[in-house]
Amino acid sequence: MKSNSIRKCSVLLTALLLAACSMPAAIGMQAQPPEGIETQPSQEQIEPPAATPADQPTAAPDPWANAQLEVVGEQEVVFDWSSDRCQDLNIPDLAVRAFRDADDTVNLVLAHPTAYRMTGTGLNALSVDCDPIHTSRNDPDPEMFTDNTWIAAAYTEDGETVYALGHNEYQGHTHPGQCPQNDYFACWYNTITLLISTDGGNSFSPAFEPPGHFVAGLPVPYEAGKGAYGLRAPSNIIQGPEGYFYAFVNLASERSERQYVCALRTSDLSDPAAWRFWDGQGFEDRFINPYLEPDADQAEHLCQPYAVDQIGHALNESITYNSALERFVLIGISADQIEGREVWGFYYAFSKDLLNWTRRQLLMEVPLPWTVASSGSDLSYLYPSLLDPDSPDRNFATTDDTAYLYFTRNNFGHGSLDRDLVRVPVQFVP
Repeated sequence: MKSNSIRKCSVLLTALLLAACSMPAAIGMQAQPPEGIETQPSQEQIEPPAATPADQPTAAPDPWANAQLEVVGEQEVVFDWSSDRCQDLNIPDLAVRAFRDADDTVNLVLAHPTAYRMTGTGLNALSVDCDPIHTSRNDPDPEMFTDNTWIAAAYTEDGETVYALGHNEYQGHTHPGQCPQNDYFACWYNTITLLISTDGGNSFSPAFEPPGHFVAGLPVPYEAGKGAYGLRAPSNIIQGPEGYFYAFVNLASERSERQYVCALRTSDLSDPAAWRFWDGQGFEDRFINPYLEPDADQAEHLCQPYAVDQIGHALNESITYNSALERFVLIGISADQIEGREVWGFYYAFSKDLLNWTRRQLLMEVPLPWTVASSGSDLSYLYPSLLDPDSPDRNFATTDDTAYLYFTRNNFGHGSLDRDLVRVPVQFVP
């Protein structure tokens, strides 16, 4: 993509998909900052517990009720771009996902429009496979949703058939006649699509002939000049209450800097039309392809903000279930007021039911591309995700009391392709 300055803002920036400064087309992505962020501690009134009769035993206190997640070690490199890359654009450009195939080989996806993977006997023993597992079609027709696609959320039940939510980014400025502004940000349109692999993750393609693989998006079509808008950067997929499969995405409004988390779920991973979004009360409403239903009431098909007061506007990059806490753990990038100053970094929140969340807490304060003096050259970090090498789950959707936080390190700023995948050990502390 052409040179663009990353706009600095004091409000929350999603940190998913940052557009690179002075980089060729389709090697990085940027989300624009949403309007406002609640950074003051919540003022929820807590009612005292009812008195317990003296002759009745009290319940044992839950040692994990006020648990914290803490970093307990130093960074280690998982993928070193300078020595491990298959080609220059082989970079970790979204939060990484992992799964075990039918032979119990671990696959760690390095997402980009041309995607590669690392494979091995476990997360602690991986090497790069230089056979690409997915190559984007760069289709100039926005109605097909097949321009540049990142494998964002792979999930398999048997290790052979792997479904994946794709982050599809239509880059109008790269297609003649589609962007009079000739500007990446002015002509960036995002949707979520469904990919499938029937060979254990060796290769991915649209699950249905495009545009039949469309999963989710805003109820409006692409239009040059509307800015960066749409649904993008899905979390990994996790099975939650009542057997539904859940994912969390970033929603960026058109012609606006407003962003928030959109929650969606499905009972059938094989059907892209089966996903339903959080409408403020439940998961009843469906997404529409705006090209096929142009006369639909847009308000009825717009995902509503999800748990903004608790998780903020962009805590949607990683979701796991912790067996020690017996709670779900959401990881992402956020900001909050801590000791009188605005602190940016990687945050987390807990939930028992994927509906009610604790207020986000800081895990790591790190330099981000919009908090450093020079986004194009200063060291910065992006794309956090939580993975546990000991997880018995085929999709690494569970953790115990220890795990690793994986993230991308921009060694020489977001204007450089020199980006490593690193990790730090973390521990859940009761």
